[in-house]
Amino acid sequence: MISKNYYHDKFKEELKLVEKQISKPSLLLHCCCGPCTCYPLSILHHYFDITIFYSNPNIYPKAEYDRRYETLKRFVLEYSKDNNFSITIVKQDDDFTKYMNLFKKYSNDKEGGNRCTLCHEYRLKLAMDYASQNNFDYVTTTMTVSSRKPSYLINELASQLEKQYSNIKYLYSDFKKENGTLIGINISKEYKMNRQDYCGCNFSYFERKTRYAKQD
Repeated sequence: MISKNYYHDKFKEELKLVEKQISKPSLLLHCCCGPCTCYPLSILHHYFDITIFYSNPNIYPKAEYDRRYETLKRFVLEYSKDNNFSITIVKQDDDFTKYMNLFKKYSNDKEGGNRCTLCHEYRLKLAMDYASQNNFDYVTTTMTVSSRKPSYLINELASQLEKQYSNIKYLYSDFKKENGTLIGINISKEYKMNRQDYCGCNFSYFERKTRYAKQD
């Protein structure tokens, strides 16, 4: 059984290898929202030439999807300017209907169950497909910083998906380590970012509405 620090140790080992390279390798960084991007970006921009990848067909409703993108875009542009590096943002045209058709049969799953696992895998594959097709050196996701998402599982899913691609390397991570979540929260407060109170999908959206209704 691997240790709880295994993927974090792999992350640090990979950064040591990257440091030895003459120029920064390219990294496609899948981002689910602005707040979750804060801490990972604060580390990764020192080592990689980063392209932000916003592809999240799970986010519901469309107004929320757009709001999270605008929050992410504002933060990335302000943070990169403040720290003197350039960055590209790619917003993939997401197929919300396709996503809903794939996941509606899991509508009764509890938060954190099989539906969420498949959703993580689905978005990781979207990122890896794009990274492979556009010849990135590395690809990774900010999802491991979220307290709502299991870092070990996300890395294990990525490990299996990575085998399908010969031209890209997945950057394993556990951004929760070394107070990553708290540091990210503090950065998000500094940049006056709105922090959402549900995962993003329509299932969690309606679960939240039901929970709030019971509290009234």
